Amino acid sequence: MRRPKETFLCNPGRIYCFADSVALGRRLLEAGARVIQLRHKTADDAAFRELAAEMLACVRSFGDAVLIVNDRVDIAIEVEADGIHVGQEDLDFREVIRRVPGEMIVGVSARYPDPAQSAAAAGATYVGAGAVFATPTKPEAVVIGLKGLRAVVAAVDIPVVAIGGITHGGIRPVLAAGARYCAVISGINDAPDPAAALRRLMAESASFPTDQDR
Repeated sequence: MRRPKETFLCNPGRIYCFADSVALGRRLLEAGARVIQLRHKTADDAAFRELAAEMLACVRSFGDAVLIVNDRVDIAIEVEADGIHVGQEDLDFREVIRRVPGEMIVGVSARYPDPAQSAAAAGATYVGAGAVFATPTKPEAVVIGLKGLRAVVAAVDIPVVAIGGITHGGIRPVLAAGARYCAVISGINDAPDPAAALRRLMAESASFPTDQDR
């Protein structure tokens, strides 16, 4: 029986990746990624459903990887994705947690300790905290800094995925602040060679084994 939560929690890697195409997803998986979030804001439901099914087949071919779908809860359930990520402002995360199968990973964006605690109490698998640094992906995002990240980490007993402006030079401080994963978008996806960028980030994070987590 496939256990997505266990796979997510036990993965020795520290980099949480994003892909909006199967080709990119496969390149990242071949380079060592084991957590992929499918994030495609502009695709209509039909196109997104087809893409999600194809991406899931790709991820499943690697055995120890998981696919987390961004926002599209109905499609994530329909294609039997490994997880879903929702923002505080996008959907009622309590309702999402009630709806999805018990083994499905549920991530909830939580910029501050109070909403992080609410998400954890409702049964979220992890919380996504950020923006840790200013990011070109979301220039309007509120920056919480390393201090804000540490506050979220201290508030919950579930993994924290740090996101926002994390580059090669920021990996170590973010992991030292207690984040379980560093979510990296532009630092990988906008690189001339995304696979090489991922491998570099993985090498930098390798000195932070998962047993350092609380």
